[in-house]
Amino acid sequence: MRGQARKQDVARAQVGMGEGGPSDDVGVAGGLPGAGGHQPAAPDAVTDLPRLSRGLMPAPARPLRVIQFGEGNFLRAFLDWQIQQLNRQGLFDGDVAVVQPLPNGRAAALEQQDRLYTVLIEGRQGGHDVHTHEVIDVIGATIDVYAQWSRFLALADDPAAQVIVSNTTEAGIALDPADSPDGAPPASYPAKLTLLLYRRYRSGLPGFVIIPCELIEDNGGELLKAVRECARRFQLGAEFDLWLRTRNTFCSSLVDRIVPGYPRDRDQELWRDLGYVDENIVATEPFMLWVIEGPAEQVEAVLPLRDAGLDVVFTDDLRPYRDRKVFLLNGPHTTMAMLGRLAGLGTVGETITDPDFRAFIAAEMHEEIAPVVNLPETELERFAFEVVERFENPYSHHALDAIALNSVAKFRARLLPVIKGNFERDGRLPARVVAALAALLVSYAGRGPVTVAVNDAESVRQTFDKFVDSAELVPAILRDSSLWGEDLSLIPGLVAAVQETLDALLRDGARAVVKSLA
Repeated sequence: MRGQARKQDVARAQVGMGEGGPSDDVGVAGGLPGAGGHQPAAPDAVTDLPRLSRGLMPAPARPLRVIQFGEGNFLRAFLDWQIQQLNRQGLFDGDVAVVQPLPNGRAAALEQQDRLYTVLIEGRQGGHDVHTHEVIDVIGATIDVYAQWSRFLALADDPAAQVIVSNTTEAGIALDPADSPDGAPPASYPAKLTLLLYRRYRSGLPGFVIIPCELIEDNGGELLKAVRECARRFQLGAEFDLWLRTRNTFCSSLVDRIVPGYPRDRDQELWRDLGYVDENIVATEPFMLWVIEGPAEQVEAVLPLRDAGLDVVFTDDLRPYRDRKVFLLNGPHTTMAMLGRLAGLGTVGETITDPDFRAFIAAEMHEEIAPVVNLPETELERFAFEVVERFENPYSHHALDAIALNSVAKFRARLLPVIKGNFERDGRLPARVVAALAALLVSYAGRGPVTVAVNDAESVRQTFDKFVDSAELVPAILRDSSLWGEDLSLIPGLVAAVQETLDALLRDGARAVVKSLA
């Protein structure tokens, strides 16, 4: 990557004590909910400290160049942190107008601190522990569309604004039957965006570069489709539809940064170290990746991210990068949750530092997952190394119980394609992924010497309950297409392989199975 050589410069310039996307597993676009949800310490515990403000830490006023839908932890630790790096290096000179798209959010809390907050970067990078902090000052305005609708629409009249980024949850890119052109605001995010774009169209100004970060496939294409449909329903005309398609650039993107969010268990300690009270701190990891499917030259003309040494990749095909993340990061997470819990382990960190499980997960990643991802081997090896560092993060306590939530759907998305890809490639079944599937069946059927909690949809639990005591558990569950989207018993040898591994788990225990396959 052309900016890779400058990463150490970015690192040294961080404010603090050194440098460092979906939480489970994100955005890994994930983290705590956008509204925060933390309980700040009692005021009398920090009466000797000032609150973070622009009086305490002055910041220049800049043009509002980015409109950001979403004020939650992820975008503040991901996009806004990147804009901070651009400004600090003299590459952008722009601020962000943060739009709170839902009735409840953090806009008011951000305004209480003059829109300043601290990003705390903690984790491992390049074999070293990282712990840094930086005050982010790029939020030039916050807008609650439910109280400031006219002010929101007026953003379209500002020629400085050129970029729109969103993270409104996966469900956000969908219209609502209650949407109306007379709504102030309408219900859905695409409807709000449609009316903003229509105001821009009528102003005669150029369109926007629009980059959604929601964790759905082809998020740029899906957002454009929703906006066009909304415009049709609102009867905004054929010329506006043409302007939407030809004067705006809708990019799909994949985000990757784990964002635990507000450090509620140690906020007072951090405030003492920082020298000020900040109730909007966001903790995140050093790793950051943004893959954008779109025209690099056009996007970087308004948002020169790679020039700042940031890990941003432009591509004509996002799918291999999505596969890389889902299979090589999220896939091992699910494997850990299924087998690690049966072995008595509680967190990702405990699992990856356990010698038996570390060897097992490494073998799964390198021998079973990487070969079915359509990217260069050297690139996959580097990503796998970074994933292990992220798993080792000493500041993160990622619970396996949390990862195990809705494991059937997660296995279907993250690891089932690995089983099928291996079989299609050489006619073999990946033994470690099969072991994860067998452990899932053990857990969901309540079998084995170790009982673990199962948290999944009622319909999924009912399906397993029908076969809890049945000798036909494995074939019955694998052929149930309501669980997997297809009949898995049709994959040659899979029923026998899962049955053999399930029997070994019940007979010998999870650790013995893991050691035998490491």
